[in-house]
Amino acid sequence: MKILQGLSEGQVVQRIGRKGATVRLSGESAEVAPVLATIEGARGALKGWKARRVGTAGRGRFSAELAGVPAGGPYRLTLRCGAEQVRVKEFYAGDVWLMAGQSNMEGVGDMSAPVKPHPLIRVLTMRREWRLAKDPLHVLGESPDSCHAGARQLTREQAESIRTTTKRGVGVGVFFAREMLERSGVPQGLIATAHGGTTMEQWNPALKDRGGDSLYGSMMLSCRETGQPVAGVLWYQGESDAGGPPVAVYTEKMRALVAAVRRDLKQPALPWVIVQLATVFGSLEDGAGWNSIQEQQRLLALKVKQLETVAAVDLPLDDNIHIGAAGFPVLANRMARAADRLVYGNCAEVPMPRLKTIISPDPKKAPGQIDVVFEHVPGGLRAAGAARGFTLVDGDGKVLPSIFKTTLHGDTARLHMLKGLVLPWNTRLAYGHGRMPVCTITDGRGCALPVFAPQPFMKPNAMAPFFTTWRVSPVVTAPAVSLAELACPHLDGAGSEVRSYGMDGFINEHARWQKAEGHGYFAAKLTLAEAMKLEFLLGYDGPFRMWIDGKPFYTDIGGINPCLADEFSKTTTLPAGEHTLTVAMDLACGASWGFFLRLCRRDLSAAEVRKGQFARPAYSV
Repeated sequence: MKILQGLSEGQVVQRIGRKGATVRLSGESAEVAPVLATIEGARGALKGWKARRVGTAGRGRFSAELAGVPAGGPYRLTLRCGAEQVRVKEFYAGDVWLMAGQSNMEGVGDMSAPVKPHPLIRVLTMRREWRLAKDPLHVLGESPDSCHAGARQLTREQAESIRTTTKRGVGVGVFFAREMLERSGVPQGLIATAHGGTTMEQWNPALKDRGGDSLYGSMMLSCRETGQPVAGVLWYQGESDAGGPPVAVYTEKMRALVAAVRRDLKQPALPWVIVQLATVFGSLEDGAGWNSIQEQQRLLALKVKQLETVAAVDLPLDDNIHIGAAGFPVLANRMARAADRLVYGNCAEVPMPRLKTIISPDPKKAPGQIDVVFEHVPGGLRAAGAARGFTLVDGDGKVLPSIFKTTLHGDTARLHMLKGLVLPWNTRLAYGHGRMPVCTITDGRGCALPVFAPQPFMKPNAMAPFFTTWRVSPVVTAPAVSLAELACPHLDGAGSEVRSYGMDGFINEHARWQKAEGHGYFAAKLTLAEAMKLEFLLGYDGPFRMWIDGKPFYTDIGGINPCLADEFSKTTTLPAGEHTLTVAMDLACGASWGFFLRLCRRDLSAAEVRKGQFARPAYSV
C-alpha cells in the first residue's frame, strides 16, 4: 500500500473553521477491501479516529477521505486495507499561508538575528518538501522549476550547504507564523514561492500554462502539491515595477493577480495581506514611480475586498532596499494583526491606519496649522522622538520646506508651518514623500501610518503673495497730528529708502522702532492688468492706517499685539492701472513691530481659479 497523493510527511493541512481539515488521499493497493484510518496524537488515538472507515480499494488503487481532522498535531496516520498498511509518521492540521512576491518576501535580512524555529511551524520548501520552518525559507536553486532554479536544480546536499552557510536569509515568514501560532494556538504552515527581483509581468496569471517556467505557474504547482486550500496570501512586491511604464498598470495587474489566485484555488474570498513598499537608497533617480507604487498599494485595500495593506516605511534596512532582520518582527506583528481580522474574524483588530481627511488652515482660528485626521488608530498617534514624515509640495511637485513641527493629538497629526506662510491653492500634502523619507508615526499598536501620495486639501483661491518690498520713511519722531487725523503721507522726499523683508511676509521694524515714539510710513505700487475685486488681508500689532491712491481705505487706531497674518480684511474693487498703497503705523513707544499685507482676488469662479489662467496683481515700489 502506498500513498501517491494527498498527504506528505511533515505536512500541515488546512483546517476549515470548526469543521477541521479534510484530506483526500489516493494511492496504490493490491487489496479489494475497505480503507480504515487511525489518527494518533501524543495521548493515543483521537476520538472517533480508531480504525475509522474512510474509503475503499480495488483494481490496484485506493481512495480515502479524512474529514474533520481536528486542528493540532503532530499526528500519526495509519491506513489499513486488508493485510496492507501505510503510515504517515508526522502531520499537522492548522493554517497554511502562501508566501509570494520578490526579495523582501523571500527574505534577505542578515542571518545575525534569525527567529528561533518552533516545532509547530512547518514550511513547504521550493523543492516541495515539508520540513521545520527555519530561515532561510527560500532556497531558489532547489526548486524543480526553471523560473527559480534555471537550467539545473541543486542537489539536496548543495541546498543544505546554502542553508548552513548563507549570511543572508532572514525574512518575515517565520516571525509571522510565530505570531499566528500565538494568536490561534494551532500549527502553522508556510508555502515558499517568492523570488527576488521579479516583476508583475513575471507573476502574470496568463503564463500559468507554462507551469514551472513561470512564477505564477510554479506557485500554483506548489499549492496543488499540498492538495489543500490556504488560509491566506502574504504578498510583498513592487520594487521591480517602480520605474517606467509598469508603474501605470500596477493596480490593474495586482487586481488581476488577486482574482486569478482566488479563481484557480477555488477560494473566491481568499484573504490577502500585502506590504506597502518601504524605503530605498541609492537607486531610482526619480522617486515619483516609487511613491506611485506605494500609493496604488495603499488604495488597493479600498478597491479589493478581503485585502489589507500594511505599511513598512519606518522599518530599518539591512542594505539599500531590503528590510533588515530587526524590522521583520515588527512587520510580522502588523501582518498578523491584519490576518487575524481577515482570516479569523477577530473584531478586536481594526484595519490598518488610514488617512481620513486633511483640514486646510483657517486664517482666523488656526493660521499656519494643518490638521491631518486618520481613522483606525487605536491608542492614538504616537512617535518615538520627533513626529516626522509629512511634506508639502506645490502643483509641480516641488517640495515646500514649510513644516517645522508636527504634534500628535489622538487621531490627528497637527502640522505647524512658518508664520504667515503663503500656500498656493494647489498645494498638496504627502506622507513618506520621496525614496528616503524619515517617517516615525505609528498608532498605539505600533502600526505605521501608510505612505500616501500628495493629496490636495486647499480650498481653491486666487491668493497673491505678501508685499515684501516697500519704500520706507525714517522714524517720524514729532508728527504734526495723531494717526487718526493724519493725511496720506508722501515718501518721495529725502530720507526714504527701499527695504525688502523676509518671505514670511512680516514687515518687521522692531530693530528700528524699539523704545521710539512717533510714526513709520510705507509706500508700494500695485499694478492691475484689469479691474479686480480684491480682498486686502491684514495683520498688525499697533495703531494702523492705510490709503489707496491717497484716499483713506482702512483705519484701526486700537491695533495691539500680537501681529497675526490675515487677522483682518477689507474688500474693494479697483480699476485697471497703477495704484499707490500707503501705510502708516504709530510706534506706540516701541510696542509696535510691523504688519502683514497680501491680496486675494474675489471676482473669479472656482473653475477659473483651478485653471490658474487669470491676471494677477503685480507689485513694485
